[in-house]
Amino acid sequence: MMRTHQNLTSPIGLGPPGPHGKLWTMPGSSPHHHHHHHHHPMPPSAPPMDSKRKCVPLKPPIPSKFQGDMEKAKVAQVPEFTSLVNYPAHMSQKQSVNLPEGMRCCVMCGSACPCLSGGKNNSKAKKNKDPMGRGGNGADDKSANFAIIPTQNKGLCTLCDVNVWVVCNSGLEIKWCKGCKNFRPWAAFGDKGLATKCLRCRERQREKYALQKEEKEKARMLAKKAAAAAGGN
Repeated sequence: MMRTHQNLTSPIGLGPPGPHGKLWTMPGSSPHHHHHHHHHPMPPSAPPMDSKRKCVPLKPPIPSKFQGDMEKAKVAQVPEFTSLVNYPAHMSQKQSVNLPEGMRCCVMCGSACPCLSGGKNNSKAKKNKDPMGRGGNGADDKSANFAIIPTQNKGLCTLCDVNVWVVCNSGLEIKWCKGCKNFRPWAAFGDKGLATKCLRCRERQREKYALQKEEKEKARMLAKKAAAAAGGN
C-alpha cells in the first residue's frame, strides 16, 4: 500500500525512485524538455550574473600599507587591466543596461554612478547625492555613499579606486594609481599604502614641483636683476 501511495504523490511525470534514490523522469515529461523554458533564477544574495569575480576587496581591517616583502612585491607583474575587471561588459560607455544619461556602471562593483569629467569640482559632486539633478531613481539608492565615476578612471567609481583588491587567481594585492591610471601592486605604494598615487608617481610629482619652484625662483631673480639694472641707469 505504502509504495502505491508514494507513486501517487511523486511529482507529475516522475516515476518511482531509481536505484540511487533519484526519481526517474519519463520521456517528454521534463519541464526542461523544451530549451526555451530554461529558467535559472539567481538567489538575491548572489553577485550579479555578469560579475566575473576576478578581484575581491581586501578584507578589513585594512592595514596602512602592504604587509610582506615590499621590495619583492612592488615589482610583481600586474595582469592587464581588462583581465582584472569584474564587469568587463561595463567597460564600454554604451552599456546594454538602460541607464539614465550621464550614468554608467562601475567595472569593479557594478553599481550605477554618475559619470563626471575630472576637475576640481569633483569634490563638490561627491557631496551631492545626484549631481545630474535627478532624485528618486532606483539607481540612486546605491549612490548614497556618493560614488562617482571620473571619466579618466577607466570606469572605476571613487569607492573602488581607493580599495585594495586581491586578484583571485594569484592572491596579488593591487590598488588603483591615479597617476598611472592603472592598477599597481599595493606594495608599489610604499609606506603610504592608502595614498592615491604609487611611490613612483609621487616621486615624479615631487620632482616636477621642485623643478617648477626652481623655475619660479630663477624668473624672480632675473626680474630682480633686470629691475636693479634699470634702476642703476
